[in-house]
Amino acid sequence: MMKYIAWDFDGTLADSRPLIRAGMSHALKALGLPETVAIDWLACVGLPVEEGIIKTFTPLGLKVEDVVKAYRSYPYAEHLDLLHPFKGAHSLLVELQARGIPMSLATSKRRVPLERELKRFGWESFFDIYVTPDDVQAPKPNPESLNLITRHFGCAPTDIVMVGDTTYDLLMAQQAGVPSIAVTYGFQTREQLNHERPLAIVNSIEDLRDVLRAYVP
Repeated sequence: MMKYIAWDFDGTLADSRPLIRAGMSHALKALGLPETVAIDWLACVGLPVEEGIIKTFTPLGLKVEDVVKAYRSYPYAEHLDLLHPFKGAHSLLVELQARGIPMSLATSKRRVPLERELKRFGWESFFDIYVTPDDVQAPKPNPESLNLITRHFGCAPTDIVMVGDTTYDLLMAQQAGVPSIAVTYGFQTREQLNHERPLAIVNSIEDLRDVLRAYVP
């Protein structure tokens, strides 16, 4: 049984697809590219923004810095109405905190937007530590983020469970020796997630609540 939880943020706790998609559309329009490019770009959600841009736009012959500039120019802070917690996520975090389960975040979102979005949700107090690409030399799927978290808690890798919605989360967990639980309501499919052999795959927050009660009693 596990004693700690490490969460992904986008696609696991937060329904950020509309906000991410708006930023992508803004960038593609600024670069004069068709919206169809967003299909490949969305497949990279879960990686740091820069890594997703490299994978998507280098084959198209674009300079990474130009795409990053276009994507970052979208006024995200003015459109937080596009960002919502998944239904049941808040109550699940409240329940876990009340049970005394120490929690953390291992995310590919940069620290400034993460802190802004946590504040919007009123979620700052739920997490003992959160690790972003600003805090590591090698972000997801490298295990460094989870290694930092296990050192913070002073726990063995098998004492913590990683909950995420992409194979990048699951691969990070594998390399850190950390068990994982996958959710299908985020950015990747059950078929993609099952390939990485998580402990469980769930379709909703309510299913996740039941699985966490079993694995983190």
